[in-house]
Amino acid sequence: SYSLAAESMYDHPFQWGSKRTGPDLARVGDRYSNLWHVEHLTDPRSVVPESIMPSYAFLKDTPIEVEDFSTHLVANRRVGVPYSDDMIARANADLMAQADPNADTSGLEARYPKAKIGDFDGNPQQVTEMDALVAYLQMLGTLVDFKNYDEAAGYR
Repeated sequence: SYSLAAESMYDHPFQWGSKRTGPDLARVGDRYSNLWHVEHLTDPRSVVPESIMPSYAFLKDTPIEVEDFSTHLVANRRVGVPYSDDMIARANADLMAQADPNADTSGLEARYPKAKIGDFDGNPQQVTEMDALVAYLQMLGTLVDFKNYDEAAGYR
């Protein structure tokens, strides 16, 4: 099925282009386990023998370095993404808590009800760029409620 505008309406910068190499990732969220994504990003041919994707194994060893993530949310709010003052104020803490299996995520879950939460890269000792990428992949296509979508008429 085709992608809907609602699935990428808050992508800034806009992610769509006219050339694509590889599969459509628009709805890859929740289709594979975190471990599958980590294995695929580490050694693509171990799970997809015909893959031409390069390895991104270095992401597992690259800790997330965040000086002030709230500036990204402020910039996105200026172009229409509905981030609240509370989300902006807690941006750094929420980013780190999302991938920390020992964190209190009750506030995070209230601010982002559909957020994927947990250790994504298999190493709960640190939050890495692999955690961030797998968390992103796991949410792709999960934010639109397709039960309320009628193909012929659009949203009900």
